[in-house]
Amino acid sequence: MIKGCHKNIVFLKDTGSELFDEAYFILKPNTKDKREADIISEATKIVNSLDDGNKKKGRGRLGKLIFFLAGAIIGSGTMLIIHLALI
Repeated sequence: MIKGCHKNIVFLKDTGSELFDEAYFILKPNTKDKREADIISEATKIVNSLDDGNKKKGRGRLGKLIFFLAGAIIGSGTMLIIHLALI
């Protein structure tokens, strides 16, 4: 249990993101002079940028490697079957 702790939190619900339903942001102490609309706008930009980054990224290196190895294994297996069928 934490006693005497106070954090300013921004909570975004129904973000419209494909990845996030809700988002919580803990504000730094120096944000007391910022407007509420600016803080919410910044939080929304962060959620949207993470969502956009995931769409652009597509398959990562691991995904590409898995697809490459699967193709190599299937191709090798096919060639082995053809070779054994001709013997």
